Amino acid sequence: SALINDSLDFQFVINNIASTLEPHERVVADATPPWNFVVVFSAILVMVFNKQVFTQRFRMLLTAFYKSHDTGKTTREWNPVMSINGLLFVMTYVALLALVLQKTVVMFSGNLILYNNFDFYLEICVFIAAYLVIQHLIATFLGWLFGFEKAVNHQETLHLSAITVLNTVMILLCLVVLFYPKKIFLMIIVSLILIMTGIRLSKLFFEIHFLSKMNYFNIFLYLCSLEIVPISVAITMVCRLVATDCVL
Repeated sequence: SALINDSLDFQFVINNIASTLEPHERVVADATPPWNFVVVFSAILVMVFNKQVFTQRFRMLLTAFYKSHDTGKTTREWNPVMSINGLLFVMTYVALLALVLQKTVVMFSGNLILYNNFDFYLEICVFIAAYLVIQHLIATFLGWLFGFEKAVNHQETLHLSAITVLNTVMILLCLVVLFYPKKIFLMIIVSLILIMTGIRLSKLFFEIHFLSKMNYFNIFLYLCSLEIVPISVAITMVCRLVATDCVL
């Protein structure tokens, strides 16, 4: 009996040691891919470059979002939409917004294998860039066709001003998300983007009426076709992607 107990005790100790020393695979699902940092730090460099080299233009674009007379002053002195500054700000906006959307899909869907990769990020970048280009072309064509080019220039300058402000906000919050990947921070970023978009569209609704003398119903249809409907479709696609892994 004593021998049996000693044998059982010996086997129990040996088994426990073996299971304790057995290597386990380390889970790194929450690790941030290195290219995420490259995107954010590249955005920081672009913003710092614009602030140092084009200080006056940078400040005018920042203030034009909440000062209507600065928007008019900006369009009179130079065309920000067709400038190198505007191009750099838009490229930064596309890169940061795509990163926010990619992180949102990854964290809320939990599908790390399918969505936590650079290819998916590039697809979002292409989608956002294509939308902005098409929006610009349609707005320019309609402005030329119906003779309200001044209102279109005002619209695009206000949009670029909002993009400049959002770039600054997204850089700060994306840095937080990279080091502390929590859903609450992404919800804050997305909420700020939607709030600023709502403010911009509200300002634009009345300012287009003042500049073009269009009636409010036509302005509503114009903004719906260029802004509201595409944004609603994009939000729906992201929600479906999170819920069903499919955008259709």
